[in-house]
Amino acid sequence: ILENKEKLKEKIRENLQVINDNLGISSHSLIIPIEIGNNKKVLEIQDILKQKGFLVGAIRQPTVKNAIIRLIAKVDVSSKDLDKTCSTLKELR
Repeated sequence: ILENKEKLKEKIRENLQVINDNLGISSHSLIIPIEIGNNKKVLEIQDILKQKGFLVGAIRQPTVKNAIIRLIAKVDVSSKDLDKTCSTLKELR
């Protein structure tokens, strides 16, 4: 990790920029909660993304106040895949 510290920081910045560009969400964390507000819809979104090969969390009430999709933009996710995921989320919101 120490040997690749700068590369990892750059990848984190890159992933956060993809999220900001697509979803308008500014964050310092790679764990992004995206409020959907409806338990049924959050499961539908999760299923559509799963069919496209993307795994996101569907966190529903009463676990959270309002249902959310939890996107985790790990550093091993390609920018292209993250962009596709975010674009699909934007359409489905």
